[in-house]
Amino acid sequence: MSIFIVQSQQPDALATWHGQDMLLALATLELNPQLVVLGEALRQLQTGHDARRHERSLQKRYALMELYDCPPPLVVTEELAQQQLNTEDFVCDVQTVSYSELSQLLASSSKVIRF
Repeated sequence: MSIFIVQSQQPDALATWHGQDMLLALATLELNPQLVVLGEALRQLQTGHDARRHERSLQKRYALMELYDCPPPLVVTEELAQQQLNTEDFVCDVQTVSYSELSQLLASSSKVIRF
């Protein structure tokens, strides 16, 4: 089963934290969800743009993905170019895909959950 969590909200949005909670819950069940980071959500992983809520760090919580053997987050190459970012601008390893490749991956998945 392939589960994709698509994050598209800015770091301080409540939906961002709900999405991260879902991601970590699925990871603890060893379902290894694939995180997809789009648009405003790219700042969630960008160095120097950590969000805090109830004394919790968004980026430190994303670091838990590695402990659960989740695949690296997917980011879209075209969006990186549009926002003048590269893979070294993030606090963790990311995997780049094109919009076309992402569309194919999402079409073949069993679940897509968007936050």
